[in-house]
Amino acid sequence: MPGALSPYRIIELGDHPAVAVLGMLLADQGADVIKVEMPHGDPLRGSPVFSVWNRGKKSVSIDPDDVECSRLLGGLLADSDVVIESFENGANPFGVDPVAARRIRSCIIYLTLPGFGRGHPQRQLPGHELLISASTGVYADRSPDGAEGASFIALPYASIFGAMVAAPAVAAALFHRARGGGGQDIEVPLYDAMFTAMGSALVRRPDVPAPSRTVSPAIARFYRCKDGRWINLNAAYERSLMPLLDALGHPDWYAPLTDDRLYQNAEEREEWAARFSAAWLDRAAIEWEDIMAEAGVPLTMCRTLREWMETEHAWESGAVVEIQDPAFGPMRQVGIQVTLSDAPGSLSAAAPSLGEHNQTVLEGK
Repeated sequence: MPGALSPYRIIELGDHPAVAVLGMLLADQGADVIKVEMPHGDPLRGSPVFSVWNRGKKSVSIDPDDVECSRLLGGLLADSDVVIESFENGANPFGVDPVAARRIRSCIIYLTLPGFGRGHPQRQLPGHELLISASTGVYADRSPDGAEGASFIALPYASIFGAMVAAPAVAAALFHRARGGGGQDIEVPLYDAMFTAMGSALVRRPDVPAPSRTVSPAIARFYRCKDGRWINLNAAYERSLMPLLDALGHPDWYAPLTDDRLYQNAEEREEWAARFSAAWLDRAAIEWEDIMAEAGVPLTMCRTLREWMETEHAWESGAVVEIQDPAFGPMRQVGIQVTLSDAPGSLSAAAPSLGEHNQTVLEGK
């Protein structure tokens, strides 16, 4: 069954991860995504992440220095609905912009994913992940551990959230056009997308009282278990603590663990923290997960990415799928993120080879 976006052709210009992820999300929903690449190809080509982010697309290789470049791109734009664009260094080597695109097709939708938006003092900077992370506070302060400098998250948060914000923007623009509207420009700065990513952490109101402190300063979030594995515990609330202690076999710990003296007496607090940590060493992490699930305590074993991808639920739900990739063979990938009941979309093809569709797309065959 075709996806909801199957009538639409989308031109993808750029080498930034954000535009690659956006193109993947649109292709998963049935859009005909044409990835336009330089003759040397996308810098991520040959890596597993390229195979994931570019599945279901077509590849066209065009040389910006070739005299035929304008004609070839013009032909693509004349038959397309949307252009999505984002380059690592911020400059578009193909010389295409919203004005030029609309001269060719007046109703075309042109979406860009710059690092910083219009009017921002750092507008000229490229949208590199670490620049966005540093600018938006998406890093950990290591000073409490005696270390110097910031610790940055390895995942490309800005690119992923930028793509997640941009995907419904494309759908909304297409819906607007279908109701009689025209083409338009859309800008989704990665810097701005991080406001969506951080959510409630961004909300600070001095007129609203701070949340109450945890029920015990001696209870942390992570504990090592008998098998060396870790569990994540969220028992900072009154409703969780008593069931937790009952399951541990220590209901008598409730009074000392919740005694206000622990907030002032560091030595006593550390003694109870050590005693509480030792309790988890009696069983393996997965055993504690089962025990606490039955007790209604929010706790889970810390799994590796591979373990999550191998769970029965991940496969049955379609969160993880297997694709036959020409570069890597049978390859596990994330499944379609949004599944519509009447137009579920599909993972139609693996990532294309460089210029694989030059003849069929550029020559209209």
